Order: sequence, then structure tokens, then C-alpha cells
Amino acid sequence: MSSFFPERDPPKANLLLSHYSFNSPKQLHSRCILTHPFNHKVQVFLPTAYSPAIQAALTTTLLQHTHYYYAHVPLSLLLTSTFMQYIRNGMIALSVQGGIDTHDVVCLDGKGKLILSLTKDSYEQFGLTGNPSKFHRGRQRYVVELDLRAPSMIPGKPGFERIKWCFENTLTNVFPMVLASVDPEGNSLPLEFPESIRATQMSYNVQCTPLHNIVIPDTTTIRTIGKNDLRWRINVSELYEWIGMAAIQSERLTLGDKIDPFLCVYSTPPQKTAEPEASEGCLIEVSGLIPSQSVVQMFQALRSLLDEPACPSWANFTVWGFQDAPISWLGKEHGHLINGENMYSFFLWPPSIQPQHKEDPDTGVYVLLESVATHDDHS
Repeated sequence: MSSFFPERDPPKANLLLSHYSFNSPKQLHSRCILTHPFNHKVQVFLPTAYSPAIQAALTTTLLQHTHYYYAHVPLSLLLTSTFMQYIRNGMIALSVQGGIDTHDVVCLDGKGKLILSLTKDSYEQFGLTGNPSKFHRGRQRYVVELDLRAPSMIPGKPGFERIKWCFENTLTNVFPMVLASVDPEGNSLPLEFPESIRATQMSYNVQCTPLHNIVIPDTTTIRTIGKNDLRWRINVSELYEWIGMAAIQSERLTLGDKIDPFLCVYSTPPQKTAEPEASEGCLIEVSGLIPSQSVVQMFQALRSLLDEPACPSWANFTVWGFQDAPISWLGKEHGHLINGENMYSFFLWPPSIQPQHKEDPDTGVYVLLESVATHDDHS
């Protein structure tokens, strides 16, 4: 039974597993990345010793050409002509103070939609129509969606003026926000704020961690799916857990670790060799408000790295979403409850099959995991 809700069944989360080729016309990898707008950390694990060249290959473009802003913003600012143009250009924004289950939280999704997740009291005072949240019983929370790219969003028209009046008279909160605008290649577009708005241009935090003397598992067990689909799913889950242990630099991954089983029963997945061997690994982490276009740029840089002659044998690419964002994938409603998880993780390998024609893309395969919390409509 859950310690959070002793009278109910434990909340159910979801781990969605997919095995695809980059040749697939569905382009699942692009869809997963581009439909998830609010990302606060990207982590890359490589089973190789750290080198500045690897870090540069993955992060230089992001650090040199992309930034975001932190500002205290009244919603009425978004209806000014300057910011309406930013919105048409694909600006994203997210309020970052207060929990999605307990406070008023707003975001711009990059496609012109302003989503307001409001408490019952704020909604009743707001004056615009929304829908009850799917995750709060008793109509204690409401979601209002406004399409700021709609043809009616022109100063002087009734729809525009009604929203403007509400922003200036009923929902007058000043929201601490992170904001960003980028072109399709992930390069930042400048945002200019009025003098009355406190805005700070932010750069990304990059942390590189070498991992020494660790036991690195064999990932070829999940590169193909055999007849035993259950065994494959177990192997994927074990490797995903191993990535989590690497992310916290757990001593349980160290060769020769002799922890008392009474304290920890974790054991690493099998290696390729019969006897465990010490290996080197590295973690490269980037944190901030990372637009999905910039995530794509990093993902493509990792694929290019795996295509080089002296490339690592595999890689993991993990992205964490903001836990208190009102939406996750495809604009679906998101809540927090216990952990607010909305993240995804790729296992990648170098392309092993040469294309038959020059115009063919590479034929590498990947495994994608999407970790979705209980309060998330994506699942």
C-alpha cells in the first residue's frame, strides 16, 4: 500500500518502451523531442573516458548560440505588439514559482497557446471560460487555454479586449518566468523587455563528470527484440535503472563493490565478459530552459559523434521536463502529485548497416523510454 494514500491503491506511473529505426517514416524520435517543449536538463552518458573534445562536440553550439531569460512578467505584457510578434515567432515561457497542484501556473507552448492552470479561487475571479482539471476532484482546479495566434487576437476586437481586461483587472499577478525564443536550428532570437520589467539573460549550466573504475553493462541485449518480448522489457528496465545509478554517481557501480545485501540488494546488469572489468565513463549534463529545437541539435550532435570511426560503442541521451509545467507532450495536461515525472531517454548505437543508396538516411536503431507520472494525460 502507498504511504501517501494508505486507504487507496498506490498511484500508477507509466514507463513506455519503444524500439525503432531512424529510417522509420514515423520519425518517433523527432516527434518525442519536438512535442515536449519544457525541458530543464539534458544528460548524455558515454561509456568512454571524458575528453574536452566530446564535451565541445555536444555543447558548443548550444552555449554559443542559445540562451534564455528570467523575468517577472505580468500577463498583460504578452498582449503588447512586441510580445505578440515573439509569440508568433514561437516563444516559449513558463512560470517557475509555485507548484502545479497548489498555485497558479502559466505557460506559452511555442505554438501560440497560453495555458493557465488556476486554483478554484483564481479561476472564479478570472472571468474567462476553462475546463476542470482532469486530475483534481471536486473542481478544485481549472485549465484555461487561449490561442494568442487566433485571427481574433487583434487589438480592438472583442476577444482580444476581453482577455486584456482580465489580465489588467482580475489576474494581475506578476509571474516569475523563464522565456526563450529560437529558430528551427536552435539559435536564440532576441527578446527585448520594457524598462519596467526585471529581466536577466541566462546561460546554460554545463557539468561534466568522469566516472572511473565502474562496471558498464552490455547494451546489445536490447538492441534487437527477440521472441521473448518480456525478457527484452526487463533488460531495458535494468539498463534504465543503471543509467539512474550512474547519474547519481552511485558507488554500487564501482568494480569490487562489497555493500552488505542487507543495506542494498542492487546488482549491475551483465557485462559482455564473464568476469566483471573496470571501465571508464562520462556524464555530460546541461541545465536551464532548453527549447526542444536545441534538444534536437544536441541529439543530432550525439548521433554524429557515434558515426565517427573511433566512436563509443553506445550512448544514452536523457531529457527531464519541468515537474510543475502545465503540459508535457503534445500539449497534454500535466500534474505533479508525488513526483511530476515527465522525461524520456534514448539508448543509441553506431549505425551498423551501410545504406544501399546515398540518399538513404542512416539505419541505426534506438530504444526510447518515456517516463510519465500518474497525473499526466500523455499516458
